[in-house]
Amino acid sequence: MLQLIPQSWLSWNFDVLGDDGAVAQIKTSSWPESGTFSIDEATFRACREGVFSGEYILEQNGQPIARAQKPSAFLSAFVVEYQDRNYTLKKESLIGRSFVLLENDIPAGSIQPEGFLTRKVAAGLPDDMPMPVKVFILWLAILLWRREANAQAMAAST
Repeated sequence: MLQLIPQSWLSWNFDVLGDDGAVAQIKTSSWPESGTFSIDEATFRACREGVFSGEYILEQNGQPIARAQKPSAFLSAFVVEYQDRNYTLKKESLIGRSFVLLENDIPAGSIQPEGFLTRKVAAGLPDDMPMPVKVFILWLAILLWRREANAQAMAAST
């Protein structure tokens, strides 16, 4: 089980904790949609492949490790692929912040808020999935939460 803890109330940067303590620190950037994190002194970069692309990539030293594609601009979902495996990360419902991770349409993991008024999150992702790919999936969830929060803020200001 992993836990995501925001670094401050308004921050989109998160600490990732595992059973044995700190795993990574996700640092997000809004332009372009990108982020970085380190695991065991190895640095990884997650980013959009092009300004208008719905494809995202996880890379280390310029080498791709995993990819994600947003199948529709209207869905809060990604198809994630690494090696020969494919997963779908999608929101469980239109409201709320919970995600389910599917492999071949079978639940393989979840990302759930720890409470109604907290931004802390618990994530259960497959044990055989490499940690950088797990953190990439968490980064994708953060990306969707941030987009949703920005859309709500824009709607409230009009």
